Amino acid sequence: MKKLLALYCGLVVFMAVVAAQTPSRTASGASSTTSPQTITVTGCVTPDTMATPGTGSPRFVLSSVEPQGGARSRSTVTGYTLTPAADVNLSMHLNHKVQITGTVDTAATSSPTSAQPSSPNTSSAMPAFRVTSVKMVSSTCP
Repeated sequence: MKKLLALYCGLVVFMAVVAAQTPSRTASGASSTTSPQTITVTGCVTPDTMATPGTGSPRFVLSSVEPQGGARSRSTVTGYTLTPAADVNLSMHLNHKVQITGTVDTAATSSPTSAQPSSPNTSSAMPAFRVTSVKMVSSTCP
């Protein structure tokens, strides 16, 4: 009986050691099939002055970004090009301070070019943000 108990305890210890050395699926090296993290940021909705005229719907950027929460508060992102969901109307929030929720689309990030001027209302080198909801914080932007 003592040998069986010792064998069982040894097996439990062995399994604990093996489990501690096996990387989890939620580690920083997770596979690319994970969905993007939903974040909320606050900023001003402004027109995208670098948008090509006549492309259909107006394009917007979120400038003066104030990230919400922990690690995001140290972010150096100052603006996003906005891609609204079908049920989100950004036109009614033009030049308003808003809180938007959505995901950063790293595949659609604009690339900088030397021909584009650097100003707060241009989409040059701004990450794309897929907006799923918008809430007005103030009717004016700072």
